[in-house]
Amino acid sequence: MSKIVEENKAKILLVLNMAKGAAPIGYISKYSGIKDHYELLQQLEQLEKESLIHRPSDSLCCPSFMPLFELTSKAKNLIQQVISPRLQDLVNNRNI
Repeated sequence: MSKIVEENKAKILLVLNMAKGAAPIGYISKYSGIKDHYELLQQLEQLEKESLIHRPSDSLCCPSFMPLFELTSKAKNLIQQVISPRLQDLVNNRNI
């Protein structure tokens, strides 16, 4: 079960990375494929505890009044550390 939880967390982080800013729960659900909103809220809560995502200031408002979430600097750095070497490998392997 924990592998599914970790996969869901990774999906959420990737969706928020693609959003390039704050995104509401509906957007995160749609693009992560996590349909169970209770499960999604649990994952979002856990990612907040791990300081990988946060809720932006109250000045940001979503038309649907759903809470917004965005990546923290910590999460952005982690994603860059993981993605950059893989992209470099793809570029290097393509030039062979």
